[in-house]
Amino acid sequence: MPVAKTYVISICLALLLTGAHSFKEVLIVGRNGTMRYEPALLTLEQMRTFAELSDPEHLRQTVHRLAVRRVVGTPGHAAVRDFIIDSLRALGWHVNLDIFNGQVPILGSVTFHNIVAKLSCKARRYLMLGCHYDSKYLARSEYVGATDAAVSCALMLNMARVLQKQLRALRQAQIGLLFVFFDGTEAIGSWSDEESLYGSRHLADLMYERGLLDGIDLFVLLDRVGAKDMSFFSHIPRTVGWFQRLVQLEQKLSKAGLLKAQRSYFQFIARDDPRDDHVPFLRRQVPVLHLTAEESSTQVWHKVTDVEGRVDYGSTEQVALIVRLFVLEYLLSAPSSSGQLLPPCLALLSTLAALSLSLPLPLPLRLS
Repeated sequence: MPVAKTYVISICLALLLTGAHSFKEVLIVGRNGTMRYEPALLTLEQMRTFAELSDPEHLRQTVHRLAVRRVVGTPGHAAVRDFIIDSLRALGWHVNLDIFNGQVPILGSVTFHNIVAKLSCKARRYLMLGCHYDSKYLARSEYVGATDAAVSCALMLNMARVLQKQLRALRQAQIGLLFVFFDGTEAIGSWSDEESLYGSRHLADLMYERGLLDGIDLFVLLDRVGAKDMSFFSHIPRTVGWFQRLVQLEQKLSKAGLLKAQRSYFQFIARDDPRDDHVPFLRRQVPVLHLTAEESSTQVWHKVTDVEGRVDYGSTEQVALIVRLFVLEYLLSAPSSSGQLLPPCLALLSTLAALSLSLPLPLPLRLS
């Protein structure tokens, strides 16, 4: 079934079967979509307060540190990895490395390092944010991949810094924040299922084997952030409600005069889902919100012109603000004490989304 048609059907069913109530009623989380989570919406006063929590200069300096050639196995790659680890540990995050070896074209045997960080080890469930920190190998070229994906990494590190007080207060909460910086996303030679996504494939398998994927509520993947007129579209029917929340947050921020841009970055339009680090998790039935920018960012994608000088920090800070508020809104709401079965109408929506993704149908399991 075409993606666009699936969206139309999903949205219509959501409105009909829930009595045209708020989309918060179809915000499913967890593997197989058998749990729902309804975070309380931020008030205008909260949005104004949290909007003041920003550090544009830190964001700029972080992008400068990360926008270097960082092909796996190179000195730049190691320096960026150490910078990410040191930055998070300095803020009190627990950082672990998923280290493994692999054979790749041209370079031969290399060692990959996924960076996994969380602020609380007591949480039962996690909102997972991810991006990749390696850069594409281009023969005879100094490719630094500013929008792919140095800016995404910087956005996450900047979030950890500007929200450190708010996140520290949530250390005892049942829902925590999990950061993952993937290694080996880029293909060294030609892109294929085997020659790409080394880090995300390895980590998804590892987390599955250890039963850790059941603790992931939602996986938000960032990529290709940084162009002046970047736009984000909804790619995965199963998480259409979560994407709509980003659209609503942007609209409220704009109406309150808290956004400087005169245009919308998040557009409630269906687009095909490009392959990225979320795919191994999606195949394991983890709900994914894929935030990969389109339009202008593709003009420099995998080209030597994708340098820091092309990054529009005004637009990037606006997008970062929307994502930060999305994260805070998610974490500030107390979770239910136990999972709930989806009502029949919501289970139907979940099944419809699963069909569109060619995934096994969700089982009606009660999660605890």
